[in-house]
Amino acid sequence: MFKMLCFACSLATSTLVFGQAQPAVATQMHMGAAEAAVRSARAELNAALTNRDLAATAKYWLPDVSTLGSDGSLWVGRDQNVKGFAKIFNGNSFVSGRRTPDKIEVATGGPKEAAETGIWQWRERVKNQVLMYGGRYLVMWQLVNGKWRIRSELYVTTSCSGGTGCL
Repeated sequence: MFKMLCFACSLATSTLVFGQAQPAVATQMHMGAAEAAVRSARAELNAALTNRDLAATAKYWLPDVSTLGSDGSLWVGRDQNVKGFAKIFNGNSFVSGRRTPDKIEVATGGPKEAAETGIWQWRERVKNQVLMYGGRYLVMWQLVNGKWRIRSELYVTTSCSGGTGCL
């Protein structure tokens, strides 16, 4: 797709998409609303992790969601993700988890998708230690029936602290 956009130009500037002029301000406002909706979903998902609320977490997963964990585990499908998180939430090792987005990029045209990248943190009890894992993540969102839902997630561990369990 060929697209030229001048953010520094006046409000009268247009965006050229497939040869049709569209007001730049309207395009920016639309993308801003989509980004805000994804950020709102992320905030709700972080609250669900804090509260160990599986139903609030699972409502954001598409039926064929795939999650590639930092340990190399692959969960495919909502059912497998629900099973995995139920085990985490009902176990004694999970302390807390959080994802903090750095950037959310919303697709301009074509399928309504968004890419969320950021930093994740996870705390868990391992024997008598509380380990803090962290790293980078990438989430693929899709707009389905007017709601942003997760198609896939990828987590990479770049740090661990808190004890010998990190070795």
